[in-house]
Parts: sequence; C-alpha cells; structure tokens
Amino acid sequence: MAQIKLGELLIKANVLQESQLKAALAEQAKWGGKLGEILVRMNLVSEDILVRALSKQLGMPAVNLDAVQMVPPHVKAKIPAQTARDFSVVPLQLRDDGKTLVVAMSDPLNVRVLDELRALSKCRIVANVAGRTSVARAFARLYEETAELEDADTNFKVVDAQGRTVVKNLKDLDPAAAVATSPKPAAAPARPPPPAEPPRQAASGSPAELLKSVEEVQRKEVAALKAMVELLIEKGVFSREEYLAKVKR
Repeated sequence: MAQIKLGELLIKANVLQESQLKAALAEQAKWGGKLGEILVRMNLVSEDILVRALSKQLGMPAVNLDAVQMVPPHVKAKIPAQTARDFSVVPLQLRDDGKTLVVAMSDPLNVRVLDELRALSKCRIVANVAGRTSVARAFARLYEETAELEDADTNFKVVDAQGRTVVKNLKDLDPAAAVATSPKPAAAPARPPPPAEPPRQAASGSPAELLKSVEEVQRKEVAALKAMVELLIEKGVFSREEYLAKVKR
C-alpha cells in the first residue's frame, strides 16, 4: 500500500486547505526544505498537528517531549551531546538489555543519521517522531540546563569595595574562612581625616546569607535569560545554531 502524502493527509484531516498546500509547495519549490517544516514556519499548521500527521503517515509513534522530565545518564551517554544537537535527536530509553535505544527525532527517515546513531550507540535504533522545536527544548532542558546551573552556581566571583576578588568559587566557600582570610587594604600614608559622613546602616545578615542571596538572584537571571532565548528561537528571530555560534565567540 502506497504511503499517503503529508499534504493530502492534512487536507483529509481538515486542518489544511488546498490553497494553503499549494502555497507551501510553491515555497518548497522556490527555497527547498521539508514540507512539514515549511507548513509550520508559514503558521499553516501547528507543530503538534504536524507531528501527529507524520506519526500516522510513517506508522511511527509520536512522543510528547515536554512531558519528559529526565533521561537516565547512562541513556544520554549513548549519544554525545554535540551529536544529539546536530542531528536534532534526544535519546529516551534503553530496551532489550541495552541492545535497543529509543530516540525522539524530528527527521526519523534520515538514513544517514540513523546509521550514525547506530554506529555510535552500538544499539538498534527505534525512532519516535517529535517536532524540531520540541526536540530543541528537550535538549536544552536535559543536556544543557544542569551544566549551565552548575556554572552559574560555582563560577562567579564576589568582590569587595576596593574591587578585589573575595570569592571565586562557591564550592570552595567557607563562611568563617572567607571572613578571616579576606585581603586587607595596605596601610596608607597618614593624611588629614576626611570630612565626617553620616553613619551608614550596617549590612544585615552573615556573609553566607549574603552570598546565598547573590546565588539566588543569579539563578533567577539565568532562568529568565534561558526562557527569553528559547522564546526568540521559537518565534524565528534567530536559530539555535546562530545563537550558539554567537555565544562561542
């Protein structure tokens, strides 16, 4: 039995009109690309509807990656992070005593990608259908978020009023030692006392509490920036590849 075309499937499901399909096909003929992604880019169908249509067309299960909260480390280790990003793939689970790897893919018919995944993982590959932006969100959540939060937690510095670094790494922080070993300003030559200033209110809280506040603020800033970047990528302002290339400069 011949496989029904995606456009015809969407028209039969009453989610796409003939004129809209013709417009998308004209766009494909002019610029190339996959019809499904063109339909989503032109806002003619949603990615969720596209995934369900592809699932029916290809006879493959669809997966809702937004509901996947974690993937075991030994499963993620089957596919390197860079490969998962480049191929728009997310590993989901191992079956058959580790001989079969289930993955979510935005292009499950790409034979070259399937062969590469098979060679890397040394497993039989079972593909599930997922949308491209859904895969990108899942990759950011499952692969990148932990590393970014760890970097935010441990790799920022706190400086004193003279601009000297007091804390470089929170993992090395000992509140008592931080106070005891903070660098003291060198003795300055005697000079006339400066004009009297109004007394300043002493900062409340211990050094550990202050650093905890700084850490919390940075966590929120990282989360806000990540959400903004994901929204801009979803809206098509720029691609994930363009963003990553800019960050790595």
